[in-house]
Amino acid sequence: METSPVTVTFPAAPEYLRLARIATADAASRAGLDYEEIDDVRIAVSELCSLVSGDPEASVTLAFRVLDGSLTVEGEARTGSAVISPNELSAAIVSAVADQHSLVTDDGVTRFSVTKRARASER
Repeated sequence: METSPVTVTFPAAPEYLRLARIATADAASRAGLDYEEIDDVRIAVSELCSLVSGDPEASVTLAFRVLDGSLTVEGEARTGSAVISPNELSAAIVSAVADQHSLVTDDGVTRFSVTKRARASER
């Protein structure tokens, strides 16, 4: 059963990343993910939010879409003229813990998406 998306907006400064981690963990729990899966998606979202955080005048918006057994988090932040791309370590971390993910910068806005599915729902 799909629920309406829940959105959270916070300043694009590193000290606010805790909000992203807490909101992600709550949404993942509501999606039925287990402890390890919750931690995985929390890590992925935190890593991507940290890439787009740096301008405290900008903001990061996250939209959480909960389905039975899966969570998709879509994020967006105005990043100016810089094209945001993960370093090798960040890319490896997100790839290891997310089932699907994307990161695109277009017209000064960086958007990302992370999906995590419960292993139990794949059986």
